[in-house]
Amino acid sequence: MWSHWTLNNPPRSPMPKSVAFVLLAGGQGLRLHQDTPKQFIRVAGKSLLEHSFMALHNYDPSARMVVVVPADAVSLAKKLLVNQLTAEFVIGGDSRQASTWAALKHLSADPPDSVVIHDAARPFLSAQIVHDVVQALEEHEAVDVAIPTADTIIVERDGFIQSIPKRNHIYRGQTPQGFHFKPLIRSYQEVGESRLAEFTDDCGIYMDCNPMGRVRIVKGSSENIKITEDLDLALADEIFRTRASQWDPEKQGLNVRGKRALIFGGSKGIGAAIVRVLQESGASTVSASRSTGCDIGDATQVAAAVERAAKEMGGIDFVVNTVGLLSKAKLETQTPETIEQLIRVNMLGAFYIAKSSFTALKESAGMLLNFSSSSFSRGRGSYTPYSASKAAIVNMTQGLADEWAASHIRVNCLVPGRTDTDMRRTNFSDEAEDTLLNPYEVALSACKLLSSVLTGAVVRL
Repeated sequence: MWSHWTLNNPPRSPMPKSVAFVLLAGGQGLRLHQDTPKQFIRVAGKSLLEHSFMALHNYDPSARMVVVVPADAVSLAKKLLVNQLTAEFVIGGDSRQASTWAALKHLSADPPDSVVIHDAARPFLSAQIVHDVVQALEEHEAVDVAIPTADTIIVERDGFIQSIPKRNHIYRGQTPQGFHFKPLIRSYQEVGESRLAEFTDDCGIYMDCNPMGRVRIVKGSSENIKITEDLDLALADEIFRTRASQWDPEKQGLNVRGKRALIFGGSKGIGAAIVRVLQESGASTVSASRSTGCDIGDATQVAAAVERAAKEMGGIDFVVNTVGLLSKAKLETQTPETIEQLIRVNMLGAFYIAKSSFTALKESAGMLLNFSSSSFSRGRGSYTPYSASKAAIVNMTQGLADEWAASHIRVNCLVPGRTDTDMRRTNFSDEAEDTLLNPYEVALSACKLLSSVLTGAVVRL
């Protein structure tokens, strides 16, 4: 049923020639227990507003973009979308419908043929959905996006079930919603501002004023969620993490010529392989490890290593931390000194590196690349301090990607699978070599990640 337009459904008005995108970011997000309105909350290094804006903008960079925001957030929205010089900003109303009405009045001075309206709180809008909506508007006056409900729906009266409708024709509405402009603004004018609060979306207003009108449905996506409550934020983090883990290094070019990289742990294993790949690709490198007099568990030594590298190379574009320490033993058998050392090297050292690298990476708009382990997602018995530390590195990556976004520093994390390194062989001597990744495979992926524009990504290999 989704996208098969037939002669039985003829156009109700002329085919739209121009499309304007309206992004509704005027709400306060009161159900989300955050100090910041939800559209400005950062997830995976960018605000929900930025994610949603780019989903529409990337589909058609030439289309008009109208962003509706609260009166006290116009400057913030402009700052977040500073590179989108063609965006038009409109002050929203007290409700979603009032915000749409504000956008429609703004557009009426130079009306488009059609308008596509999307909620900024839905950051996972796909190009396919936008395409389907725009294509449907060629033959239909109004278009909605929806997915079948997986839940049983009940109708309640006085605290009791009155009826249970069959699910066959029950769908969950999403956005964007698309309309030919003139019928939609005419519907808003007919309803009037006093009745806007009666409706929950634009299709409802359109259908109230066009009882014989038909709203075409195109297929949405279960990922096209609306961030409304705290649980939705956690789910959004996981969706972004999953998407980032699907990043394909084979599709990413390697462009590091002329870049300057400081690699902690660059004397052996994955770190040494990264040094070699970077050098062969035209980058300058400096290695810092115990063999060069840098214990990353010592903040003073880390700071000195960053200062020396910046001076030697004239700046730093990339800082890579491949250092890891694993001691395979049950917790109850480990001494406090061993536990402290594991945490100091695997976690504290990563924070020392990040803190000391901030200034240099800000100057170059560079990248901090952390390394985690597949054990970050589920602690492994017999090396829990290591697993716990690697989980912390993932959390640190996502937090710093948010914290450093305004400084244009990208922060990412690579999670290689089981790799043939000295540390691996020492602790897992029974593993067959042909079941392990080659360090140079991991290094090449790491260098391609350094070449990317990603930030806040946790990439699994």
